[in-house]
Amino acid sequence: MPEYETQRVRRLQELMVAAKVDCLVCRLPENVVYITEYWPVHGISVAVLPQEGKPTLFIPEVEAEWGNPDWADIVPFGWALLKDQDLYTSYRQLLSEIRQTLGIDSARIGVEQTLEIVGTSYRHAEPIIPAAPWDGMLSEVFSSAALLDATDLIQSAKLVKTKYDLERLRVANELAEKGTQKFLTELQPGMTEVGISALIEGTIRKAGAGYKGARLVWAEVEVASGPVNTAKANLLIPSTGRVIEEGDLVMVEMATVMDGYYSDLTYMAVAGEPDKRQREVHNAVLAAQQAACKEMVPGNSYAEPDIAARKVLDSAGLGQYFVHVTGHGLGYRFHESTPFLMPGASGTLVEGIVSSVEPGVYIQDFGGIRIEDNVAVGKDGPDFLSTPRQPW
Repeated sequence: MPEYETQRVRRLQELMVAAKVDCLVCRLPENVVYITEYWPVHGISVAVLPQEGKPTLFIPEVEAEWGNPDWADIVPFGWALLKDQDLYTSYRQLLSEIRQTLGIDSARIGVEQTLEIVGTSYRHAEPIIPAAPWDGMLSEVFSSAALLDATDLIQSAKLVKTKYDLERLRVANELAEKGTQKFLTELQPGMTEVGISALIEGTIRKAGAGYKGARLVWAEVEVASGPVNTAKANLLIPSTGRVIEEGDLVMVEMATVMDGYYSDLTYMAVAGEPDKRQREVHNAVLAAQQAACKEMVPGNSYAEPDIAARKVLDSAGLGQYFVHVTGHGLGYRFHESTPFLMPGASGTLVEGIVSSVEPGVYIQDFGGIRIEDNVAVGKDGPDFLSTPRQPW
């Protein structure tokens, strides 16, 4: 396995040493992906990472073939069949055994205690989230240890993506763009918002399995159309049965997940040919987005891309309609907690940080236009993980 594929685990272990955390016990899918390169299907897998050495992945037998032994020691356990014991009985046994193996009876154990926003497992129709039963069981198994919230520590590690991470995120964006190209080719009056959503989601799912090593892929696409729905699309709103008319603006907001790596894109189109005002506003938003992307360079504050985008839109007389942040972190989740590209943000961009860059304007009786790409901070400038848009 290439050296850079395990850089992120070593980075996390270095942070553990600095924070005096002896071991991590993680069940959130996004953290299991980060530590073991396995995106849980059902969401009950557990990753255990000591300060030194290889992670251990406890994985249901029905998923065991998906685990990657190059990244972690794979330990299958029975679940969900009549032959199998209760899940928490298995958890107690597995964690008690590794507690003894690693000699961490009185250690400082990092666990996930901040769970308000999480990336889901592959089976996102019924996500399984660790809560009170899991917390109680950890307190029982590690009764002589100190349980610490490791959320900030893990997020600090995940903030800077490795070369391997960026390659995987690029594949996720390529899959997303297969859906958008289908949409741009087939959009016409008479289609519905939900119909377009289904078209794009189906295209991505169909193209996903096997594409450049992709295994598990899903997409969630919301479509807004016309002057009313796109004007209120500054917040994510569900697709409706609205029938698209000639000349309508159509906004496609899409999350695509490939093996636990997230793409977050917004595409714009017009059913037919854009009119003069639509071209003007679209191209102003695109100029703002391009200006923001140019500021995705090491040493800039998180606020610099936002400042650049607002300057362009202010000059175009559209600044009052730009009512949200310019971008947010992503990678192992649709919206990671850092960075946020927004007014007053004080963090510093470093090489490897990934963010959406998505200025937008939302004008009553006209509609909304948002353009969103996924951009990494490169050594010498912005590194687009998705394909930059063109003027109308």
